[in-house]
This record gives sequence, C-alpha cells and structure tokens, in this order.
Amino acid sequence: MEIGKKELTRRTIMRAARGVYEEKGVENTNFRDVAEAAGVSRSTVFNYFAGSNELLTALCRREIDELERAYCESGHRGKEGIVIIFDKFIEDTARYPQLVTQLIYNTITSDNENNPLKSIEGLIARNLDYDPSGETTMLLMGAYYGLINHYHLYGKPFIGKQMKMEMRRMIDRIIGEPQYD
Repeated sequence: MEIGKKELTRRTIMRAARGVYEEKGVENTNFRDVAEAAGVSRSTVFNYFAGSNELLTALCRREIDELERAYCESGHRGKEGIVIIFDKFIEDTARYPQLVTQLIYNTITSDNENNPLKSIEGLIARNLDYDPSGETTMLLMGAYYGLINHYHLYGKPFIGKQMKMEMRRMIDRIIGEPQYD
C-alpha cells in the first residue's frame, strides 16, 4: 500500500516528535524542535497539528492503533491475548519511557470522552471470561501503571524483556493460572 506525500509528511513529523519528546521531555519541546528534527518548517508542523495537545493525541492514537493491530494479528484470545496487549504496551514504554508516561498522564487527566486508553481497557475486557464490574480490567491496568511508576520512582532502566516478565507475573496473580515462570 503506497501512502501519499501528505501522510508521509505527517508520519515524518510524528516520528521526529517521538524522538525529540523522549530526548528533551514533552514540556521542554516546542514545534521548532519537532520541525528541525523532521526536516520541515515550523509552519508545516502547524499545518498538520494545531498545537502540542493535538500532536500528543495523534501520537497516543497511533500507539493504541499499533497495539490493537499487534493484538488482532496475533490471533490470541483470553489470557494469551491480554499478554500480547501488555507485551506491546511495554515494548513501546521501554522504547520511549518519558513520552509514553507523559502520553498516559495526559490521557488519564483529560476529560476527553473518546479517551484512547478506553480502547485498551476494551481489548482487555473482551479477553476476560467474566468481568461485569470491570474490576479485573482495572486491576490489570493498575498493575501496568504501578510497574511504570515503580521503574520511574527507583530510576530503574526500562528493559522491555524484564518488564514483560514482571507484568506477566502480575497478570498470573490477577487472573491466575501461572504460565510464565
């Protein structure tokens, strides 16, 4: 599938923003920094994104779309599907810990009724046999947030393989049936 020039420019800007946000932090990055990293003018960045919040929302949406795609392509359901979801989430977090943490914070604290994190919770809920109150979904998401917070709090390096194993152990404790020891 060939993409057009407009979409290619949009993707270039978003890829550059990921790197700059991770390097400098979201709060220390402006569109001039993103434009320079993308090799475009500042006005070009504004042609695609009205402001930082719109760019961050687009980055978050792209992350969620990639996560959903990885899950669907895996063909796994149930507990294995949940592991796939969190494995992908953790891979992205380990690659861009500052950015993903900021995206999650911005998304959690927004009042947007189309909150992209609801998509992840929906995927998780569809993989549980029984969770009418959403409690197990909440525990799983809380375990992920706790893991990320713990790594930040103690200055631990974000090593995807290690973090996945820790998350898998938490999934086992929450859902049962240990499979990843």
